[in-house]
Amino acid sequence: MTDQSKIVFLLVNYYNEEEVCSFVTEQLQPHKNNLIEVVITDNGSKNPSLFIELIKKYSSIALVSSNNNLGYFGAANFGLTHFLSQHKQYPQAIIICNTDINLQADFFGVLQNKLSTQKFDVLGPSIYSSFLKYYQNPYITSRITKNKLKFLHTVSSNYWLYSLFTLYHVIKTKFSGRTYTKQTTASNPYAVHGSFIIFNKTFFEKGGSINYPSVLFGEEIFIAEQALKLNLKMVYEPTLQIEHHEHTTTGIFKSKKTVAYLHQSYTYLLKTYFTN
Repeated sequence: MTDQSKIVFLLVNYYNEEEVCSFVTEQLQPHKNNLIEVVITDNGSKNPSLFIELIKKYSSIALVSSNNNLGYFGAANFGLTHFLSQHKQYPQAIIICNTDINLQADFFGVLQNKLSTQKFDVLGPSIYSSFLKYYQNPYITSRITKNKLKFLHTVSSNYWLYSLFTLYHVIKTKFSGRTYTKQTTASNPYAVHGSFIIFNKTFFEKGGSINYPSVLFGEEIFIAEQALKLNLKMVYEPTLQIEHHEHTTTGIFKSKKTVAYLHQSYTYLLKTYFTN
């Protein structure tokens, strides 16, 4: 199988080695069939020996150390740069995802079919949140307004204000009794959820980039705005299904440092894409 037909997973570790290794061994390797390669970027680890054992066991896994915390997309881009330095060309698809994920049994068969039959540059699967009990895609159906982004920017400027806003959101989604059903037809939303994003190689060939300058948060809007600018096709595909056991890494109620990262991301997005 050529490099151009492969699917490359860009995974990020930040003191979460057991979950990352479990995701690789339980979710990716059983369906490998020489199709999948994995690049793990280590932003920080407690027990790096787990990765050493993992790469000894599987030849299709590469481990690169960033030497500092590059964040989510920053680390993924670091891993992609490493892959390209070794292979010199983009694979058929690149997936950036969390590792608190369960894939449907036939995920890769369905994905290969979509890659060969469906035109897209960025694709988001059906993502069910096991904690909040709702479907996270399509993430944003139409372009976020400048006023909405300014509101989120203001809320994230104060740790306690943001914590109250988060509590309100959790209560609203988890305990309000509202039923969140899966959208069963494909669509072309503004943005898909950042916990699992599939990039066709065409995204990069047409000028798209995952070189996001913020540490955390807002990656979905960063990709969506590029899609608008470059006339790229964003697709939500319900036949691809995953379950997301979210908040195992960053937590629901975030630290003051993490909220500061969120505020920095909103600042960047407003200054870069919403100046008018």
